[in-house]
Amino acid sequence: MEIVASLIEASKQYKAGDTVITALQPSTLEFRSSELTLIIGPSGSGKTTLLSLLGCVIFPNTGKVFVKEMLVNDLNDNQLARLRLENIGFVFQGFNLLAPLNALENVMQPLILRGIDRKRAGERALSALDKVNMVPRIKNLPKELSGGEQQRVAIARALVGDPSLILCDEPTASLDYKSVGIVMEELKMLSITGKSVIVVTHDQRLKPFADKIIYVSNGVASDKPGDEEIFHYQ
Repeated sequence: MEIVASLIEASKQYKAGDTVITALQPSTLEFRSSELTLIIGPSGSGKTTLLSLLGCVIFPNTGKVFVKEMLVNDLNDNQLARLRLENIGFVFQGFNLLAPLNALENVMQPLILRGIDRKRAGERALSALDKVNMVPRIKNLPKELSGGEQQRVAIARALVGDPSLILCDEPTASLDYKSVGIVMEELKMLSITGKSVIVVTHDQRLKPFADKIIYVSNGVASDKPGDEEIFHYQ
């Protein structure tokens, strides 16, 4: 399994007036193809900061971040945008589907942004929707879909550009138990086909789907649960 993304002693701090807040302590982590990794921790623990570093949305203050062997620290805005568009798929907690567009049109959008013609974009979007079993609903608007169905469309949109890395921010937070299982089975299948799937969550129901778990607490990322994790969740 190849290393799709990695952090080498990467950390992130924010300045609030005269106070420096450490969101993520220096961390060295690897994320490989064909793996589904959970990043678990309570609110404010640093897990979203870790996801943002992997998504090339923010830069580390110290250390290095690599995606597909490219050193993110050295990239300019245009190079970062291209890296995200071609190599990273995002799945958001709020789905972030465009309300006026149907499921098929929503999934086509990343390809249209890359300059792919509408006919080819439509074919690829249809294939992506088929992988998450949503072809029967391709003409439905987001408001006509259940929460679980909207999330599966969001997964298809993340998948349509054939990214190596799929980043999911609390993808099951607003879903019922049945929908959680369906969505996680789809994400698990993506990892089996060679993607590196990373899921940020505080949802303990997702643990059985994980190949690897990273626990984040007070800005410290580790493959071992801390006392806080054990006390609150185990």
